[in-house]
Amino acid sequence: MNILVLGVAFTDIKGFPCGAYDPFGTNKGNVVVTHGGVARNAAEDLANLGAQVEFPCMLDDSPFSGDVSARLKRAGVSLAHAVRVKSGGIGIWLAVFDEKGDLAGSISQMPDTAPLECLLDEQGDALISACDVVCAEFDAGERMSECTLEIAERYRKDVFTVIGNMSVTGRRQDLMARTRCVIMNGIEAGKLFSCEIDAALPQDALTLVWAAGKSMGLRAIIVTLGAAGCVYADFGSGECGCLPAQSCKVVDTTGAGDAFFSAAIMSIARGQSLRRACENGSHIAARVISLTESACPRGSGDIFED
Repeated sequence: MNILVLGVAFTDIKGFPCGAYDPFGTNKGNVVVTHGGVARNAAEDLANLGAQVEFPCMLDDSPFSGDVSARLKRAGVSLAHAVRVKSGGIGIWLAVFDEKGDLAGSISQMPDTAPLECLLDEQGDALISACDVVCAEFDAGERMSECTLEIAERYRKDVFTVIGNMSVTGRRQDLMARTRCVIMNGIEAGKLFSCEIDAALPQDALTLVWAAGKSMGLRAIIVTLGAAGCVYADFGSGECGCLPAQSCKVVDTTGAGDAFFSAAIMSIARGQSLRRACENGSHIAARVISLTESACPRGSGDIFED
């Protein structure tokens, strides 16, 4: 399966306290630097799941960029159409986690995606017509998202969007309705639908998601609820339900949502049901949560073996 991933790469700087996290004081702990960014994570996850991935991201002259490029190439991700800029091509995400491994606060420095817009203007038709599925980070740019959807619809390619900071996805519900399936967490769904979903019981969350998603004109949606599992709804077939989370040791939750997303879209693209997509997504997310890395291990495509 050939998947085109459109978005940006990040470097993640993450801090973990040695004891209970104090949001108002100084915390002793460990600081680690890893590769990140929702699109970059998805590109690596999809490659590790067995897809042939093309990732025309932005790269620059910084050491961070060289590290990102080397890792993606080791994972088998193609950077043949990556855009080279002198500086500012790699985003930076600064995050602090509490003693449970949950995110306590973060700041995201997003790069200027104008070079990616130019790439789509010049090579978008060739890139999208050659792939089976498009995975686009809509929050990387509104114009880039519109262009991606227009070209994909022309060639009848399914588009999935991986959620970033919701700067675009939170405003442009019409763009979300043009994707094959919306996949997001409960907090993001609450912002999109303007209601409390993350704290609701799974069955109550499903009721809210079904009503709001259908009203918005979505084709299908999956909402992850952390330890409570996930809910799913296909508004065309009527398939819907709740699925419990897989138990695992929590080390670092970063990238778990991107891993879930990647396994789920691989399942849907293979013609599997939304429930099977959720099962595969939960399995891969559990693997990532038990690691300090933000992407699933290589060879994780064994979940698709019959």
